Amino acid sequence: CNLTTGGATCARTALQGFVPKAWRRPVTTAEIDALMTAVTLATTNGDTVEVGLKLALRAVLLSPHFVFRIELDTPATSLTPHPVAPYEMASRLSYFLWSTMPDDMLFAEAAANRLGTTDQLKAQVDRMLASPKAQALIDNFGGQWLYTRMIAEVVPDSTLFPTFDAPLRTAMKAEADLLLRDIVLGGLPADKLLTADFAYVNDRLARHYGLPATGSATSTKVSLVGNSQRGGFLSQAGMLTVTSHQTRTSPVLRGKWVLNELLCQEIPAPPPDIPVIDEAPTATGTLRQRLEQHALKPECAVCHVRMDPIGFGLENYDPVGVYRAMDAGAVINSTGKLPDGRQFSGPKELSALIASDPAFAACVTQKLYTFALGRAPDLKTATHMDGPTVRSLADGFRSGGYNFKDLIARLVTSPTFVNRRGEP
Repeated sequence: CNLTTGGATCARTALQGFVPKAWRRPVTTAEIDALMTAVTLATTNGDTVEVGLKLALRAVLLSPHFVFRIELDTPATSLTPHPVAPYEMASRLSYFLWSTMPDDMLFAEAAANRLGTTDQLKAQVDRMLASPKAQALIDNFGGQWLYTRMIAEVVPDSTLFPTFDAPLRTAMKAEADLLLRDIVLGGLPADKLLTADFAYVNDRLARHYGLPATGSATSTKVSLVGNSQRGGFLSQAGMLTVTSHQTRTSPVLRGKWVLNELLCQEIPAPPPDIPVIDEAPTATGTLRQRLEQHALKPECAVCHVRMDPIGFGLENYDPVGVYRAMDAGAVINSTGKLPDGRQFSGPKELSALIASDPAFAACVTQKLYTFALGRAPDLKTATHMDGPTVRSLADGFRSGGYNFKDLIARLVTSPTFVNRRGEP
């Protein structure tokens, strides 16, 4: 309609079409009436209907109903779980899988109350994961879990690593994203994140890795069968760069990343005034030797004894992920051990140990659960539903061959995704 000729009637029509999308639910006549007071206020004071409608639209976008994903409990203090309302469920699904508002199909299913059964929810999961919008799950879940968004921010020392440039950075990000996409959307078992015998590289990244040129600027899938240096996420330059310092590798950061993101073992923050590793130009020995000396201090050992032995297994990769055999004139010792005492030699053995560890399946489940619900699960309170739900999902994930789509489908039909409760 035309605001000039249609006046307030046209403004109301515009609000009736816009507000349900902005607030992701039906709106009442009273809510539209309240917004129309801005139009009345403007025209009463000599302004046009257009000015009034702009004020009303501003109010819509400043409203908590737009800024937050509102989910209501009645009563608000009841601890009895109740099903999430249809439009709230539509938003749970869309922001989990697409990182955006529901589409017309989800709104229609919510309006018809067809988001309440396991079959209905699984049908939407299948449809939504087949959509191009599902790339948002790779970008945002991967960015949060695997630190892939940090690749755009990391800045290695340009004097020491003059070949590190924007095209290389882009290729690193693409390699990580494409492997994760194969797992999340392509049916590749999730343990292959760590043990894949292929990589996605273009000419720029192939040169960085010392692999044959692909003949393309676009990332291409290449075989790594028989390659002793590359295979799986822990050998990808993007991950290795974001867990390094600007001038040197960091077994501490790399080990901590593996513990936190793949095994869900938290490392506390270091105490104040902790001694630092010797970084002086006169420092001698390999980085491993200096860190092992550092970890002899009792105040350092409690954390470093868990992190460093894992990071040592990745020392064959320099701060930008180039494979190397020597450090400080000595052959690199890439042996290490996990906190439970299992030993390994080099990144391949480390990756295989983690991929076969039940804690890996549990951790992937916990990371996805956190992303899906927007909160970390409560695994410590014995009476909380999170613990049994996450354990059941992890057991099914592992016994089902690490099928990621199946994990998503079972997560969105789990008790804690389809229900909510108030707060005491």
